[in-house]
Amino acid sequence: MMDISIPYYEDLTRISNSNIGWFLNKGPAYLHKMLTDPPPEEKNAVLERGTMIHEYILQPEEFQKDYVVWDKSRPSSAQQEKFCQALANSVEIEPNKAVLSAYKESYSTAGKSEDKMLSEGLKIASTLKDYIDFLKANDGRIMISPWDAKMLEKIKQNIYSHRLAWRIIDPPGIDEDSENHHEFHINWTYYVKMTAVVACKSLLDGLTLDFRSKTALIYDLKTTQKLWHFEESIDQYDYLRQLCYYKMAVIWYLKNELGEDPNEWTFEYYIIGIDTTGSYEIRVFKVDEYMVDSRAHIIRYALNNIEWHQSTGKWDHSRSYYEGDGSEELNL
Repeated sequence: MMDISIPYYEDLTRISNSNIGWFLNKGPAYLHKMLTDPPPEEKNAVLERGTMIHEYILQPEEFQKDYVVWDKSRPSSAQQEKFCQALANSVEIEPNKAVLSAYKESYSTAGKSEDKMLSEGLKIASTLKDYIDFLKANDGRIMISPWDAKMLEKIKQNIYSHRLAWRIIDPPGIDEDSENHHEFHINWTYYVKMTAVVACKSLLDGLTLDFRSKTALIYDLKTTQKLWHFEESIDQYDYLRQLCYYKMAVIWYLKNELGEDPNEWTFEYYIIGIDTTGSYEIRVFKVDEYMVDSRAHIIRYALNNIEWHQSTGKWDHSRSYYEGDGSEELNL
């Protein structure tokens, strides 16, 4: 049975499609560093919004565990945030001493008496009491605004009013002859040769398997600010390679986990684009198989070379550097 006991993003022993992108664009040394000594994760606002939308649509139960709609007061400055964090983490028993200490830690105290600092600190603590209590409870959920909640609901409404999008995400007629998965984690193996393999991983937004028609439907949600120029995003982020990598994972899953002959199966591919500029419009793009398969040679090239680096332990330069005279070929 497939072992997925290690969460997808924590497993640095397996190669993902993103890892292939690093290898192709930044080289083996960068990939090796990211797999052995990754820097602290930094998320930007666009990525965080995309993650929130994905979870709201595909994993509503997980969304409730991870997010909370916050309609109460929140810090309006970095100093207020630091003050609230300091007060929430304080172990001082005397409340006034805790407030005074948090104030001194967060604000300039030049020219201020302790009475003045305490007065200002108590005012902030009173105004942001609910926020500080939330921090003290160590709830762990991410706060989102009522505006975010309205955005999420509008996106969901637009998806379920789209004549095709809702049928892809929540297909009717799911029974014992079909499987419908959201955020589907597959750990799989790529064979360079019988004695040389690469451990791989994929996390599919959606996969529906119909065992009657032997059809595998693979789809991916993409948030974008270029919904009407989406081809640019497809080229920029190589979404076709991502779909191809997903196909390879599903083929492995069909054969090794379900005992199916993948050659008997037909594959369908969709990208569901979600506008994030304000209209939250939905467009569904059907991707032809020849377009997906056109990226297979790139994946094979990357995995074959990654396996070479893994087996030799040589990561500082490209494979051609080590096997040749030190020169590099231009791929124009």
